[in-house]
Amino acid sequence: MSDEAIYRAFGRAVATRRKTLELTQAQLAGRVGISRASIANIESGRQNVLLHHVYRLATALEFSKAAELLPAPPKRSNEEGFDMILSDETVTPRGKAQINDLIANALAQRGSTKTGS
Repeated sequence: MSDEAIYRAFGRAVATRRKTLELTQAQLAGRVGISRASIANIESGRQNVLLHHVYRLATALEFSKAAELLPAPPKRSNEEGFDMILSDETVTPRGKAQINDLIANALAQRGSTKTGS
């Protein structure tokens, strides 16, 4: 998951919870001690969030844990169980490892592209 996607997901979580609690951006900003514009930027994913603000946001949004605001970590691909069969027996073990890494990286990039849209 890219940094941009993390901040967008975090912002969506903040906005969703704020609306559920029927708070305005200004009210939430007052509870957290930051500007309304900062709340707007956080909710849109345009602003990086300091760690102490994550805790203040979680408290202001009545979460029991700050982690409830954080997006789920990306799922690990099953790289350990990835075993390939090559019909060309001239490929060295190092070559197989490089091909394996190439495929794993391509799959990981494909997965981050899907989650980023």
